[in-house]
Amino acid sequence: MYRYSTIEDIAPLTRLWCEVFGDSEELVAGYFRLLWTPESCIAAELDGELCAMGHCLLGPRAAGLDCGYIYAMATAPEHRGLGIAAGLGRRLIEGAFRAGAQIVATLPADEGLCAWYESRLGMRPLFRKGGAGVSFPDSWQDFAALCGAHSDDTPDRLWAIARPGTDISHLHGLGWEHTFD
Repeated sequence: MYRYSTIEDIAPLTRLWCEVFGDSEELVAGYFRLLWTPESCIAAELDGELCAMGHCLLGPRAAGLDCGYIYAMATAPEHRGLGIAAGLGRRLIEGAFRAGAQIVATLPADEGLCAWYESRLGMRPLFRKGGAGVSFPDSWQDFAALCGAHSDDTPDRLWAIARPGTDISHLHGLGWEHTFD
C-alpha cells in the first residue's frame, strides 16, 4: 500500500497534486525539477491506483539541527477518512529521522488541520512562519521564488516533532521562511 515514489509516478502524482490543491502544472513541475527525489515522496495505493502522497524534504538547518519538512500531503477525496494520510505522515517522519533529521516540521494548510497533526502525528507548534532563523539549500530558495509570498490563509506557526532525546526548547519562535504556501 505504501511505497517510495519512482520517476514513473510523476505524472499521476502531478494529477493528484493539482486535483487536491488546485496548483498549476507549471508550479508542480518546478517542484519535481528542483526538490523531488524518489525517497522524498511516499505514495499510497489502493487496488493498484495512486490514492495519496506525501513528501518530506531534507536540507533545512535550525540552530545546528537537521530538519525535514512535510509538504504536499494529499489524499484523493474518495479515499479520505481511511487513515491513509496518518500512515503516510508516520512513515515520512520515521524516514526523515532515519536519514538524520532531528526535527520534522510542516505548515498545515489551514488552522483546522493543526489539531489533526497533533492528534495523528504528535506534532506541536514550534517555528514561526516567515522570517530569519532556519537556513535552506539553494534549491529551496529557487522553488520558493516560484511559489511567491506567504499566504494569509495558512497558520502563523509550523508544527513539528523532534526525534526522541532532541532538545528543541531554544527553537520556539525561530523563523522558517520557505514554507511554499
